[in-house]
Amino acid sequence: METNAQKIISTVQTLPVSVQEEIVRTLQQNLQKHHSSPAPNEDEIERILLAKNLISEIPLRLKDKEEETFQPIKISGKPISETVLEERE
Repeated sequence: METNAQKIISTVQTLPVSVQEEIVRTLQQNLQKHHSSPAPNEDEIERILLAKNLISEIPLRLKDKEEETFQPIKISGKPISETVLEERE
């Protein structure tokens, strides 16, 4: 079964060379725009996810000082990951 890309390529190959060259130029310009645009930061990604209803709200963030002062709680016994793996067996 032919993929969409293969169908498009087959169709383009039947076009005159001048039209194929125009298509190539347009695709190259689109790719350059895509590669030259900076990757979205975390805030932009969250806004996009919210707009697409993939998340219901943007989570609150810890302030930098809170992240720096975070201390994990020490527990006795084996790591929880080992317990999870054992329970899966």
